[in-house]
Amino acid sequence: MSNNIKVKVKMGMLINGEWSEVDKTIVNGQYVRANSVIAQPISDNMIQSIADEPGRFHLIASWSCPWSHRTMLVRALKGLQDLIPLHIAGGRRVQGYPMDYGELWEVPGTTRKIVHLHQLYCVSDNQFSGRVTVPVLWDKVAKKIISNDSQNIMRALDRVETESWNVTRPESGFPATKPGSFSPEHLAREIETLNQFIYLHISNGVYQAGFAQSQAAYDEAIELVFAGLEKLEQKLAGRRFLLGQQITESDLQLFPALVRFDVVYFIHHFCSLKRLTDFPNLWAYARDIYSIPQVAQTIDWRAIQISNHLPKSNDELPIIRVMPENDWLKPSGRERIG
Repeated sequence: MSNNIKVKVKMGMLINGEWSEVDKTIVNGQYVRANSVIAQPISDNMIQSIADEPGRFHLIASWSCPWSHRTMLVRALKGLQDLIPLHIAGGRRVQGYPMDYGELWEVPGTTRKIVHLHQLYCVSDNQFSGRVTVPVLWDKVAKKIISNDSQNIMRALDRVETESWNVTRPESGFPATKPGSFSPEHLAREIETLNQFIYLHISNGVYQAGFAQSQAAYDEAIELVFAGLEKLEQKLAGRRFLLGQQITESDLQLFPALVRFDVVYFIHHFCSLKRLTDFPNLWAYARDIYSIPQVAQTIDWRAIQISNHLPKSNDELPIIRVMPENDWLKPSGRERIG
């Protein structure tokens, strides 16, 4: 028997521009996430064009997707709504994500109307091979996908020069003036290390638990996830955000996973050792970030709740499991932390 057994699970991908229902890879019972295909860094000229040409670039995202959520947070907090229109991919996953909940959707910069997100990938490259994922940054002038890598999109949006910085609530401890970046140079190394930790233990760890095909793989993933949460719980005991008093890129990478933890990962991914609310510091930290109005506007609780229940056909919806009654509006009190 091979020591490296690979199993393909139905999720869907494009192969030379043609849709295939086979995608997700399991190696020795463990889920292995594929890398983003369109992952090259976004150029300085492209970033300048976002500011100079409002409406040229479009963000395609999903309310249910934590990777999308990261980019939606930067767009909202940087006040880029007038520069970058947002389009939602969501609904029943027939051939992957549908655009606009399965309605005909006109591709920006063209007269072509599509139903599935994978068709947008083929407009960009008619021989595209790879997973069809969100978020997507679309250039309507070049008629192509600039990136489908959440971190690259986050960093590009963060570097757009704008006067619309939105976090202006000094009474709650947030800065009244626009910071230079969510990734300041003096914290670059710490942010990179922390991002890797969050990915390994939380963002990807919960998927390894949920998609595990063996007891050993599941046990390993659960240990990874909750060891990570415990370490972050300790880290937040004496600081307001992960790296001090300023929200950084690392906070915006962790927060989407915390939002979905009790609603999705605890229930559907079997990360059931503890809930988010069982970690006092993490739970208060998550509410602290949620209290920013622009952050709350990036969350659709109903879409997150039903995302794991949507059938891949026109069948009726199954029974939707109730969400835990977490009080996200309860004051966090973390503005007092030095």
